[in-house]
Amino acid sequence: MAWDFFFTDSSFDPELDKLFTEPLRKLPFPLIMGAFTDPAARGFWSGGKPATTLGLTQPIPCDAATLGALIDNRGANLPINGLLATASFAFLDADADEDGVVRRLPMVRRVGDRVLPGLVLQTLMAHWQVGPADVSIKLGKEIVLQSKHAGEHHIPIDRQAHYIINYRYEQAEKYNPDGIPTLSYSGEDEPPDKKPGLLDRLLPRVEFGDTSVPVAPTGGRILVVGEVATGMTDLGPSPLRGESPKVLFHLNALENILAEDHLRHTPLWPPLAALLLAGMGAALVLEKYSFPKYVSIVFVLTLAPAAVAAGALLHANLMIPLAVPLLGLSLQQAIITTMKIREEQEKRDRIRRMFGSYVSPELVRRMVEARTEPQLGGHEEEVTAFFSDIQGFSAFSEVLSPSDLVVLLNEYLGGMTDILQREGGALDKYIGDAIVAMFGGLVPLPNHAARACEAVAKMQKKQAELRIYWQSQGLRWPPPVHAMRTRIGLNSGEVVVGNMGSHHRFNYTMMGDVVNLAARCESGAKSFGVYSMTTENTVRQALAKNCQCVFRSLDRIVVKGRHEPVEIFEIVGLEADINDETRACLEKFAEGRAHYLKQSWPEAIAAFTEASKREPLQPQRDAGVESNPSLVMIERCQHMLHEPPPADWDGVYLMKGK
Repeated sequence: MAWDFFFTDSSFDPELDKLFTEPLRKLPFPLIMGAFTDPAARGFWSGGKPATTLGLTQPIPCDAATLGALIDNRGANLPINGLLATASFAFLDADADEDGVVRRLPMVRRVGDRVLPGLVLQTLMAHWQVGPADVSIKLGKEIVLQSKHAGEHHIPIDRQAHYIINYRYEQAEKYNPDGIPTLSYSGEDEPPDKKPGLLDRLLPRVEFGDTSVPVAPTGGRILVVGEVATGMTDLGPSPLRGESPKVLFHLNALENILAEDHLRHTPLWPPLAALLLAGMGAALVLEKYSFPKYVSIVFVLTLAPAAVAAGALLHANLMIPLAVPLLGLSLQQAIITTMKIREEQEKRDRIRRMFGSYVSPELVRRMVEARTEPQLGGHEEEVTAFFSDIQGFSAFSEVLSPSDLVVLLNEYLGGMTDILQREGGALDKYIGDAIVAMFGGLVPLPNHAARACEAVAKMQKKQAELRIYWQSQGLRWPPPVHAMRTRIGLNSGEVVVGNMGSHHRFNYTMMGDVVNLAARCESGAKSFGVYSMTTENTVRQALAKNCQCVFRSLDRIVVKGRHEPVEIFEIVGLEADINDETRACLEKFAEGRAHYLKQSWPEAIAAFTEASKREPLQPQRDAGVESNPSLVMIERCQHMLHEPPPADWDGVYLMKGK
């Protein structure tokens, strides 16, 4: 009788321990009690105290190499002293895999310099009447038991003396002659309190004083006692069920060894070579099929190795590693996928060559991925609209030849468009020197406002580099080119995007009031002496997405053709590029704006005058610059000083031009 229980703690009354241990001395068969290793215990412990003896259990002798190869568990908790004198002990340790399932049981455990048996090995040693001296451990191969009565037995083990369980049996839901019965089941016809239980019917009884208990019969049977009731602690997942009594791990291992029903492993290379060759042949055949047929055949080929492996395991105890067929299948899929990708890539390249010169690369990409013909129509989308225009470009055509004008525009538009697309913007169209684009719309861009503002700052920085480059070419370009500057306007909100035009010719573009206001920001930037202007909505969304730009609040205005006021801002530049002088200018400008809104005109003029001295762009110093925000506000305050606004003035400025 083997107990899958721990009796390692003494009770508070030694007499209570005797009530349990003394009757066990009268059992006419070997008794095995549970122990467990505990690295924290350091040595052997019994009943909460250091154990002075191992009782009836003897270590298994082994050589130094075997001892050194086994993991030292250092400590162990043994049954109480009364049991050590009555029964052998064995370790109930079970090493679970990552998914919590126990698939391997240790046949032995090392504690210090002693190697002691696990429950399965100790039970078999008692069953076959084998002493420790008759046990030979060959790590990575087998444990051999030499029995004078039952002959020689071989138990396959791994390098840590684990036995791989061929898990075949589970606890039956109810008593069944062909299944494993539950010991508490009493039958279907009568309730449990009126019909003897299974133990009462199967086992003879022995009298202990006034108590009669069932005793397992002789005749070479093994009885393992364990917890099977739902809600008990000794339950866990098994290969066959989500929750199973852990005692069944030991029972399955015992059944495997007694019936010599061991798992066998196939060599790795023969099936690997066969599957690789089969995969290559299948790839050449499947290349001719359509994609749906290809997927169906691959699905069948995926199930086939799993079915073969399952059949081999169930019927021949043969374990075929699933990595082998999966590797073959992966190779096959890689070949087919490469062929399909090459074919699809050729089709996409043809579409890109056809349309890439006329529409935005982003639109071509979406058209290729959709695999549908472009259709007329639009839908609402949250975007940031972008408009740019070169200041005084009409004068360029008067001083440049057509060929030079083309070269200049290509250098300028190329640099601007590269930044636009790197920041996630999609080109809508070129209108001469003007650029119309959108951030969002073609593809989702959650931070479209922030990306648009950073793109504007980088474009202005790029144009400064282009001016230096053109100046370095000396007389190649006339002075207007050296002073070229671009005004840019942004606005964010809901627009209609889609293919607009006729059935024969159309363009993917955007429409709506948001777009119109972005265009007004570009043209209106001149009135404030700035080159990058945007709206409050864009700034709010940009700052919410950690935009790296610095903004300056310029004014609250009502543009021509609209009735609702809107606050406008200058995109001063990237945070990393703003120097202390510019920051001081922005502080003074904000101070002037505060006086301006209070109609304190002299104080506002004084603050704006201080700010004008620190403005990054100065009309007399920087080529192409005609004004700046501070100078604009000084002029307006002087006008307000002589012609004050009405008493209910709310600070909104009415734009008179576009």
